Amino acid sequence: MSGVTADEQRSPGFGGLSNGAWCGDASPTTVVRLARLGFDWVCLDTQHGGYSRTEIIEVARSFPVGHADLVVRVPSCDFAAIGAALDAGARAVIVPQIESAAEAEGAVAATFYPPIGARSWGQLGRMWDGTTLTVEKANTNTRCAVMIESASGLARVEEIAAVDGVDQLFVGPYDLSLSLGTTVEALLDDDSEGNPLARIVETAAAYGRVVGGFAGTPDLARRFRERGISCVVVATDLWITAEGARAALRVGSSPS
Repeated sequence: MSGVTADEQRSPGFGGLSNGAWCGDASPTTVVRLARLGFDWVCLDTQHGGYSRTEIIEVARSFPVGHADLVVRVPSCDFAAIGAALDAGARAVIVPQIESAAEAEGAVAATFYPPIGARSWGQLGRMWDGTTLTVEKANTNTRCAVMIESASGLARVEEIAAVDGVDQLFVGPYDLSLSLGTTVEALLDDDSEGNPLARIVETAAAYGRVVGGFAGTPDLARRFRERGISCVVVATDLWITAEGARAALRVGSSPS
């Protein structure tokens, strides 16, 4: 006997030093398979991906307990969309394009039940004998990540981080670099005093928030970690498919 409890064996989930997989195209059954492969969390992208509410529910019904956390990047800071993702069974939402404390407060209100927020009661797990959390457990276990991905959001990052209920500042490097008139590589290379990534990381530390970010490949994920970003998308479903195919072809094409 190892003396390790089931809770200790469980992945750290969404937050802290964690590895995430990002899905925009994978079928619900493939998403569930990815959740069993060692990622700490798996995110369904409903902003730029093709997932419907029905597909979120399909994933949630089969999502393995005790493996990864199910996360949904919602299309916008929309009360109904955030509630629908959480009702299906997501343990965290990533809310895009947050540019003010008021918008962050709206995300928090939609994520948590009273007295923290204003989320409406309607968890769907009871329909398939899944988990239904009490209000207290839901408010304790659910995570709200807000995306910092514009010059406006960066300018107000301190007031956004100060909002009670914000768990994570999640860097959207592609939109952020576009908004700042630079590139992702230049953003990662920038070590000037008060540079954008340092400002986000330092602000998160000051307010006790986690810093996450979308890398999408292991190579970029290493760069993110070097910059102090801990909760990182290390691969996308498209990258995993492409690299798996390339690896199979390399092996299959090698002489015996």
